[in-house]
Amino acid sequence: MEPLRPANLPPLSVGTTAGSARPGEEAGREIFVEISKTTWCMKICVRRRPCAAGETESSNWTLEDLKSKAAADTVFGPDTSQQEVLQSILEPQLDRFLHEPGFSAVFLAYGQTGSGKTHTIFGPPGVLTEHDYNQSGGSPQTWGFFPYAAVATLGALERQGLLKRAQLKVSAVEVYLERMFDLLNERHHVAVPGASVRAASNRPDNESTKYDANGKWLPPGKWLGEKTLPGISATAKKTVIDSAIDVVHVARLVEATRSAQSHALNHRSSRSHCMITLTLRLIDLTGNLSEGRLVFVDLAGSERVGKSGVNAESTGGAKAFNLPGRVTVDIPGTRFDEARSVNCSLSALGRVIAALARRDKYVSFRDSALTQLLKDPLTGCAAHVTVILALRAEQSNDSETQSTMRFGTVCKDAAGSSNMRAKSVPSKGRTNKAGAAAGALAELRKQLMATTEEVERMTAEGQDEHVNPQGFAAPTIQGFLDNKAKFEDAKRLVTRLKEQMAERRSELRLAGGSEDGDKRLQELGTSLTTAQQATFVASGIFYRQVTTGIWTGRTPALQQKMTLRDQLTKEIAFLESAGTA
Repeated sequence: MEPLRPANLPPLSVGTTAGSARPGEEAGREIFVEISKTTWCMKICVRRRPCAAGETESSNWTLEDLKSKAAADTVFGPDTSQQEVLQSILEPQLDRFLHEPGFSAVFLAYGQTGSGKTHTIFGPPGVLTEHDYNQSGGSPQTWGFFPYAAVATLGALERQGLLKRAQLKVSAVEVYLERMFDLLNERHHVAVPGASVRAASNRPDNESTKYDANGKWLPPGKWLGEKTLPGISATAKKTVIDSAIDVVHVARLVEATRSAQSHALNHRSSRSHCMITLTLRLIDLTGNLSEGRLVFVDLAGSERVGKSGVNAESTGGAKAFNLPGRVTVDIPGTRFDEARSVNCSLSALGRVIAALARRDKYVSFRDSALTQLLKDPLTGCAAHVTVILALRAEQSNDSETQSTMRFGTVCKDAAGSSNMRAKSVPSKGRTNKAGAAAGALAELRKQLMATTEEVERMTAEGQDEHVNPQGFAAPTIQGFLDNKAKFEDAKRLVTRLKEQMAERRSELRLAGGSEDGDKRLQELGTSLTTAQQATFVASGIFYRQVTTGIWTGRTPALQQKMTLRDQLTKEIAFLESAGTA
């Protein structure tokens, strides 16, 4: 089986234990400790970041302590490189992703703020650039799980001559203050799958404990429906990626648009849970169609507001209110609001996993949007779930380390009792898993026809966005449309300038230059400030005009149908180009 590792990454030594040295390394250097080679449906890994400068390293949680006290499969020390983590955790699942039809895996990064979760899933800040990729000659060694997996998969498909018979897509959403936003579609609000379904402890599917034909416990709450898949929202945009540069563009866009703030514990703290889904559709030589997924979840970090210093912002608060014409205004929350929301959702996640471990009749997935999204991966939709526990090494964070390790213990308990399969077995009711591509094409065409008719009907009913001409003069309407265009253009310009600044910083970093005094970077910074001010002004004008009733927005139901229509069109084009027509 051909490995998926990009050509510029050398083979890495897996399983080096504490105290063993490779050629050229100091004896006693702690790389990582391999605790168990047992294959689990849920694997628990611990990664500890180096101690911050000026801080005292903890003596209570050494690698040996983590090895003996943690219910983990692998413990990575602070000197472990990104490549070593990738090879040990990601590459085995990548091989299965490409060679096992319909294989799905989830990688979940959990830990306190500033512990290295985003570093593991995406990479260090500023490395997701075209300049970094070009200078690396294939794949930067600091890239994290998502960009590495996407580039490696494309490379493997190209080497095996499967690009014309395969389609790799990506979606990216964030859960911010219990609402979900599409990071690849200008942060448009999208619905959480199953959010409209009411949950209650007296539901019929929660009244009794159920077991499958083999006597294995079945988790409760199967009310989301068989078509709900891990990490997928019905209204989230799915972008096809054909090259490594496409991967860079997606990763850089996510980095530029995701909610992040600075506080005392982390200069760039993620204030939202981010979920990236790679979907691989592949037609084999016999004409069978399969669809596999890799889901990467970068959870926002738990934090004690007294340490992060955001408790001083306890006043104020986020708001989401509706204007006439189905227009919603989102007012971002303070860092205190964000921290409170993150901590509550992480607590809900812990309760859900603990309930799974206890085999409770009722599991409260609907306690938060995060647990709603993770319902399927945690109850058996994915073939393999890897939980990465990120730790900080400072003694001042010992209590947070203990809390994170407790979460890992609960996950290990759940791994032994939940309905997670040891291998990918397509469910009878799931769509796009495995089957004849020709039959799938015919079915997709029927779905497209029905969806198109539904879109036309809903549009005729006035559910699409439109101007209300009654009572408004033509110049007023045109002025509104001009202001609306300025508002949208200003938002896009802000994102574009952030991406250009990231590229410029990459150039300076790799060239050994300093950002201080760089004329180009200063120009971009000035332009960004101007664009942000223009966005603020344009938004005020737009929302004030909306209050007059001049504008009616698109209904969420129509938006979902239109997104589905676009996705079906792309699916059909892929199958037709692969020669299945």
